[in-house]
Amino acid sequence: MDNLATTVSAWLRQAWRHALTARARLEGKAFHCRALAGRSEINICINSDLTVSCNCHDVDGTGHIGDLTRQSLAECFSGTTADRFRRQLAAGRLPIANCARCCDLRMVDRSVACRLADRHRLPRFVMVENTSACNLRCVSCPRTTVRNLRRKLFMSLDDVRLVAEQLSEVGVRRVAYLNLGEPFLSRTIRQELEIIRQENPGIEINTSTNALVIDSEDKRRAALLIDRMQVSLDGVSQETVTRYQRGSDFERAYCNMRALVSYRDRRGASRPLIIWKYLLFRWNESPRHVAQALQLARQANVDRILFERTVSPFYGIPYRSYLGLHRRLGQAVMGDRLVLLRR
Repeated sequence: MDNLATTVSAWLRQAWRHALTARARLEGKAFHCRALAGRSEINICINSDLTVSCNCHDVDGTGHIGDLTRQSLAECFSGTTADRFRRQLAAGRLPIANCARCCDLRMVDRSVACRLADRHRLPRFVMVENTSACNLRCVSCPRTTVRNLRRKLFMSLDDVRLVAEQLSEVGVRRVAYLNLGEPFLSRTIRQELEIIRQENPGIEINTSTNALVIDSEDKRRAALLIDRMQVSLDGVSQETVTRYQRGSDFERAYCNMRALVSYRDRRGASRPLIIWKYLLFRWNESPRHVAQALQLARQANVDRILFERTVSPFYGIPYRSYLGLHRRLGQAVMGDRLVLLRR
């Protein structure tokens, strides 16, 4: 079923790519990409092997626009591949399948698309994938493909120093320290974050983690260098969590999340803001499960809990949530529900 889920997801992306292209042709329109225009709040990503991708789901390498071992970040962003992608979009074609699922894709009039193709700035937001290794085997994650794609699973400290210098040169203001791996699997994550902050004073650093390895003094000290942290824990028990997050340990992840909150609070630290990210699936979206998650979130003393609807795997789509089951819960954030618990 897991392989079927990833296969169906890839097929749907291709089908939607063709459908969007046909629609644009019929309506006399074309496309514009906010990520390639340097105006995205997600997507542009420096991968663990120092390749640069135009999207955060680049599991097959089709979104590579450069390589920091041969070019600067500015050169990658303004280079021939990125420019070719912009031209294809302006001509009404989607250059890669992932364009179809990208939140930064816009369908606009052809004249507007042609004009915008020549207008881009260097990005102010960049993702940094310090590792593409992961300790989970989530159902919709093509883990084997990712492992075979990256030339290096972990950035070295020299790699991170190069990345930090490039972020400074470009003027990046916000970094998402994550992508297709578990950031805290790196044994040097504290030193990595210190390097980025030394080279980029005032930069905002966010991350997402499954929290399974945030269980030592060094890892917790590293966490205090992060401004905003999402802890992905998709259920309220071992059974519900491992339906999607294969290999997870609910008690361990939950206790590590709770211990991190306590560690931060005892030191009077202002960061990180800790958010429990709860992906909603068909098997964990009931009012009973959501109420239990809220109770556990309050007991852990986290700052917020985010209930996020998913579209993959296809057999786990939380249809009741899409129909408005939790519409009165917390506040709406792009269709999802955010509950503020502290701060």
